[in-house]
Amino acid sequence: MADPSFALQVALLDRLKEEVVSCKTYDHVPMNTPLPYVTIGSEISSNDDPLAGRRDIRLLYLTVWSDFEGQEEVKRIMSEIDAATHERPLLLPPNSGRVVSIRVIRKQSTPEPDCITYQGSVTLRIITQH
Repeated sequence: MADPSFALQVALLDRLKEEVVSCKTYDHVPMNTPLPYVTIGSEISSNDDPLAGRRDIRLLYLTVWSDFEGQEEVKRIMSEIDAATHERPLLLPPNSGRVVSIRVIRKQSTPEPDCITYQGSVTLRIITQH
């Protein structure tokens, strides 16, 4: 069975659609895209137990970008991501593995140096099996 990394990304993009999270989520942000939006950032994967088969622990980083005055919008969007993902089942296409668990393990918001833009970071801990 193939590594579920890309299937997981597609499923997350579908889960975080605008009906669930109040802004768009991108893997690649088109030029001149207005804020707010969420980006799927880096993913780190490690084999949980090489002797027991393919069970990987993945850390996937999501970033929220906003130019709303203050951190209210960033925190609201991070809360929407949390509600959409934390301990919620996520199905992958057949023959692409399965998601055992998703947990939000960290959220952080910070102002950017321009004093206009705010960034929120959400770290997902995802266990997959393939």
